[in-house]
Amino acid sequence: MDNNLDTGRGVREKNPSLAAFLAIFPGMGAIYNGNFLKGITYILVFAVLIVLTDNAQDPDSVVFGLMIAGFYIFQIIDSYNEACRLNRGGSSGNGQAEGKEDLSLFSAVAVLVIGVLFQLVNFDVLTFRQVTRLWPLALIAFGVKIVFNYFKREENQNGKH
Repeated sequence: MDNNLDTGRGVREKNPSLAAFLAIFPGMGAIYNGNFLKGITYILVFAVLIVLTDNAQDPDSVVFGLMIAGFYIFQIIDSYNEACRLNRGGSSGNGQAEGKEDLSLFSAVAVLVIGVLFQLVNFDVLTFRQVTRLWPLALIAFGVKIVFNYFKREENQNGKH
C-alpha cells in the first residue's frame, strides 16, 4: 500500500512540479521543500550575483550575467530533484539531517566569506574590481564540498557493509 503520508506524522509528499514552479522566485522552491536555510542561501546568492553584475565592468558583467542565468536554472532543477528525493523516502533520519547540517555549515561559511569581502571593500582594503575577480573561489569551494561529500558518502557505505 503506497500512501502519501509518513507513518503517524501526517507528512505530505512534495509536488516536484510545484517546487520547480515556485523556484521561479529564487529560493522559494527550497523553502517549499522544507529547506529554509538552503532557500535563504539561494536568495542571498541570487542577490549577490545581481549586485556583482550591476557593479562590474563590461567583461566581468557578462560573466556574472551568465552566472545569474546558470544559478537560476540550477535552483529550479534542484528544487524539482529535492522534492523527488523527499518523496522517495529521503526523510530517513540520519541522511537528511546530515545533509542539512552540511548545507548549513557550507552556507554559513559562504555567507561569512562574502560578507568579509564586501566589508574589506567598505574599508578600502580591496577594490570592488578585485573582489569581482575572486568569483572562481566560489567554484573551488563548491568543488571541494562535492569531493568531500563524495568521500563521506563512500565511507558511510563501506562502514555499513
